[in-house]
Amino acid sequence: MIFTTLDTAQHVEEADFIHLSRQIEACAKIFPDEMIVPQAIGGGVAAVTIPSFGRKLNHIVGFGMAGKVEKVDLETAQELYSSKGIPTEVDLCPYADVSALHTLASCGYTVNGFSNIYARELTDTDCQESDESGISISVVTRDRVSEFVRCSSEGFRDTGRPSMLLETLAQIAALRADTHLYFATIDGQIAGTAGLALIQTSKGGVAHLYIDSTMPAYRGKGVQAALLRTRLSDARKCGYNLATVTARPSNVSARNTERAGFHLAYTRPTFSKRSE
Repeated sequence: MIFTTLDTAQHVEEADFIHLSRQIEACAKIFPDEMIVPQAIGGGVAAVTIPSFGRKLNHIVGFGMAGKVEKVDLETAQELYSSKGIPTEVDLCPYADVSALHTLASCGYTVNGFSNIYARELTDTDCQESDESGISISVVTRDRVSEFVRCSSEGFRDTGRPSMLLETLAQIAALRADTHLYFATIDGQIAGTAGLALIQTSKGGVAHLYIDSTMPAYRGKGVQAALLRTRLSDARKCGYNLATVTARPSNVSARNTERAGFHLAYTRPTFSKRSE
């Protein structure tokens, strides 16, 4: 079991900094005519993309993780988001420098949500074969990427997110060189999809599990549990010792994550201020 320390939090936050940066870099390739670049802000990174994508691809992580921040750091971020009519949202790690919280409070930011950061040690036991009860897991080959994009999007369709965002998120995962894509099939039919990002940080590797999606007809059949086990096994075989998942509290992904042996490392509040 992982006990969260400042060093652990810095390790995880650096990986998330890299993860979000790579999300935005890939997004820029999909929309070359848009001004999409990851912006360094207060020791973290600000994702500024297309307004209709909402906070999923428009928020800040790592704020205050490199040390003291000033009001000017936040004002710079606000200008970036305001120029596109996007609310400024900051996912604040509780281990960030105290100046980050003080700056947000003094500038009128309030909490509008939370994200749970789960972490898990990987050991050789994760490489053991497991019975997936009729579920087959395979790595997505390049010739089936369009199928991955379609199925991943379909699994998220009932979340209410825009179709263009869902397709973009799947395309981003497919473009990233650090990400392995997976299909789960039952009786030859695609039942679910998922991604595994293998990220190297200054403190070591982090296997980040993300973009888990289950086709509506196959929910409740253990699809995501099987995808979780396979990705943990693959990450360990690649020499990784730490895996992470980010999930909103109390949703299905959070419960599946806990059943797979992950522990809550910490909770990040999301601070928001509407664009002016």
